[in-house]
Amino acid sequence: MNGAVVNVSARSAEVEARLDALRVALERHGARSAFLIARRNFAWLTAGGSNHVVLESETGEAGVFVSADEAIVLAPNIEARRLTDEELAGTGLDVVAVDWWRPQGIIGEASRRGRAGLVSDAELEPDLELLRSRLSGFDAERLAILGGEATRAMDAALAKVGSMTTEVELCAALLAELDDIRAPVLLAAADDRIARYRHPLPGDNPIRNRVMLVLVGERWGLHVALTRFRELEPRSPDLEARFAAVTRVQEVFHEATRASATLGEVFAAGQAAYAEVGYPDEWQLHHQGGTIAYRGRERVARPDDPTVIEPGMAFAWNPSITGAKVEDTFILGEEDSRRVVTRA
Repeated sequence: MNGAVVNVSARSAEVEARLDALRVALERHGARSAFLIARRNFAWLTAGGSNHVVLESETGEAGVFVSADEAIVLAPNIEARRLTDEELAGTGLDVVAVDWWRPQGIIGEASRRGRAGLVSDAELEPDLELLRSRLSGFDAERLAILGGEATRAMDAALAKVGSMTTEVELCAALLAELDDIRAPVLLAAADDRIARYRHPLPGDNPIRNRVMLVLVGERWGLHVALTRFRELEPRSPDLEARFAAVTRVQEVFHEATRASATLGEVFAAGQAAYAEVGYPDEWQLHHQGGTIAYRGRERVARPDDPTVIEPGMAFAWNPSITGAKVEDTFILGEEDSRRVVTRA
């Protein structure tokens, strides 16, 4: 288990509450059991455990089998000890080792236990997305720790930029600062690449005048997103105006993010803000963000999205106007308070 010292009793209580919520979802679907193997769902259900070996995989090497009276982790014998020792301390979940060479492996064992009443991650995804998105106090404090450390790492890496540093070198500096924070998304653009590409993969391009650095950081299965710039020369008046405009758009997105509103209503407020600041079509050139939790975006907001916003959800809106972008992560609290976790 990476990161801060685990509060065993708090984690155990979280896992029990999440198992209860999952069992309610199973009853709603008329299912007897579930086997959750997707990385995002394993991390959520175990309150921060990691089940993967291959970094880019959507599914892990182990899964949680849950029925009305049982909750266990099924894992290949190769992974069982590590999961017990390092990923599942304090969860109350036992690990059942399955010989790695057995036909169908852990999937076959889950099917044997669940028989005809077994459902998968995919079948429960609408319910699981909502459950993952409602952060408990336990998750919120972890997200705040993650956001603070990711922000410090970004600031430290950007402070090292000097003339002729390359995008790749900047990203390497950031990775060195991140310690045990993973970086599922890491983008960088220098100079004219900032205006040309919304998703700039880092290359050997030298940084002469300015650079944009974009990070989605992950720890405990939770994610934060942030974008930062380093200007080596004063911005032009036009660029200053673009940053002022996009900052206002971000403010509108944040202000419109209120309990009982829908993501579609927030999106519409953002569209109107783009028009009000003089850039009515820029929203079409990149997605505007949305909810964030156990995925880099649990849900990317779109026009007319009916998803209802609730306290406890976290958001990362990322409006951009060519050459300028702003992005931070915040948690929506009671009475529509907003706790931004990615600002120093």
